[in-house]
Amino acid sequence: MSKNSKTTLRKSKILFFGGEIGGIGKSITARVAVEQKIAAKQEFYLIDADASTPNVGLTYEKAMYEGFMTGERLASDDLPPTLGLVDLKKSPVLHDQITFTGDAKSYLAADKILLMGNVKDVIVVLPSQVSVYVHRWFEQNDIAGMLEDPDRNIELCYFFVTNGTPESIALFVESVERYEGKIPHVLVKNLGAATNIDWKWFDRDKQAATVLEKYKFKSIEFPELIILPEIKTEIISKNIPFGDAMKSDWMPFPSKRRIKTWFKEATQAMASTDYIPAHPDYPLLGLQPPSDTKTLDIGGDEGKQNTPPPSENPPQ
Repeated sequence: MSKNSKTTLRKSKILFFGGEIGGIGKSITARVAVEQKIAAKQEFYLIDADASTPNVGLTYEKAMYEGFMTGERLASDDLPPTLGLVDLKKSPVLHDQITFTGDAKSYLAADKILLMGNVKDVIVVLPSQVSVYVHRWFEQNDIAGMLEDPDRNIELCYFFVTNGTPESIALFVESVERYEGKIPHVLVKNLGAATNIDWKWFDRDKQAATVLEKYKFKSIEFPELIILPEIKTEIISKNIPFGDAMKSDWMPFPSKRRIKTWFKEATQAMASTDYIPAHPDYPLLGLQPPSDTKTLDIGGDEGKQNTPPPSENPPQ
């Protein structure tokens, strides 16, 4: 077996969805990302850090988050908080919801996010008004330093959702500059946010453009979901996945068409960041394979590549 034989291992991704201001679309953008990973058959952990209304958690991990809200433990204490099959012996287990409240206990509990990131991808959905605690946790764990390590096996990105207001943009710039661009950010312009902002103003705003250009960070436009209010309320309030809604019998045909068009545009926008896999039903033309890989010597025959067992090598 030649010592020159190598294999390429994929780095896991920890993706935070936040934006500090309430009602700007953090949950809906995270829901789209979750459904993309499920459709792409990528195993991952889902952490909804909203203690009062963990809507994303209730949509995709209902039993777990209902248990958190009622204070009841899950029936199985060895059930990991993940979507997809995993090796239970190597998977961290959640007995309590991870939240960012500013006390020492919550910071230590949040460290499990890093343990999970060593096993599978992680999506973390943040509520509003917790950025000071999240940043403190970043600093306690020296996340910026971790991401500078060339031998790291974890990538991390902050999807910062904005409604386009000057206040929101200022918070984005502050978040990026706090780490001098060492923690990657994606600016998500939510065109459906409940605001009267003129997005033409945003396009002329030099503050956001300067930071994005300075650190070569991406921004995407997340489309507005325009459907009958009662249909949207039904989907959101009853925590119905978008994929299930499009297949339902109760939804009018025009609403299904509208959701399908919106979902295609939303998934393609998210996939363009390279952090979220393209939805197999709505591929993004020209999308390149993820570049977040590292090559390791494993031994083997010259010209051949050994593949780790499935539990060690999540689907791409």
